[in-house]
Amino acid sequence: MVRVVIYGEKPTDIEGLEKMLREILTENRRWPMIHTYISDLDAYLHFVKGNPYLIMLASVQGRQGAEIVEKIRENNPAASLIWLSDRDNALESWRIHVTAFGVFPTKKEELEELLAACSESCWLGRKSILFKWETD
Repeated sequence: MVRVVIYGEKPTDIEGLEKMLREILTENRRWPMIHTYISDLDAYLHFVKGNPYLIMLASVQGRQGAEIVEKIRENNPAASLIWLSDRDNALESWRIHVTAFGVFPTKKEELEELLAACSESCWLGRKSILFKWETD
């Protein structure tokens, strides 16, 4: 079983993510348990606090997105963290120590690679970072 906890500021921030996650994890025989929080950061932080055995996924853009992801990372430094945002936040993701960074909106194949980076970092016992986005 894989526990994924999604956060977005508005419904459009997470559009299609839960469905893609379920498909990817089920296809790989990793049974998903997915929780989604929209614009309730306090509840999200409370849910993920101190639990290293899950994947946190934040789909938030802009400077405010960086501030939110920083709070998420400070709240749970041990868990894997995927951040979907705009390209401008790619370097910021390195500073915040996210496990994997991708550009929103993302495609299923890209999300699969981001999840793989989380699995790899868990098994290796270290935090690595993967940057993924399509070039124009």
